Amino acid sequence: MSERDEERIGPQDSIAPGYAQAMKEHGFGWNTLASIRKITCPNCGFMFSLTYGRTIACRGCPQATKSCPKARCAKCDHEFYIQEMPHVGNRYAQRSVADHMSSIEATYNEQVGRKRHR
Repeated sequence: MSERDEERIGPQDSIAPGYAQAMKEHGFGWNTLASIRKITCPNCGFMFSLTYGRTIACRGCPQATKSCPKARCAKCDHEFYIQEMPHVGNRYAQRSVADHMSSIEATYNEQVGRKRHR
């Protein structure tokens, strides 16, 4: 893990500090922590993680494996940019998280034999 990742992971995160620290100690990077943090839908107020949103709301969408810069609420289907999430905050971090989530989705689809289209 780089020093930059360590600077971005801290007690101000919306993950319990002990949990975030344990994940850091086991080699998980900032992108993984960013993808499991709880976010609130700006439309309906539903709280979910980016991982949950991609798993439920984006299932089968071809953009989910192409570094999509958006998050989609699993409750109301409202889409918003990952950059709008408070712990991401800029387009470089948005791209990093989007790439990370896309690689996870692509790997999962490959493992279960699913095509990326619905």
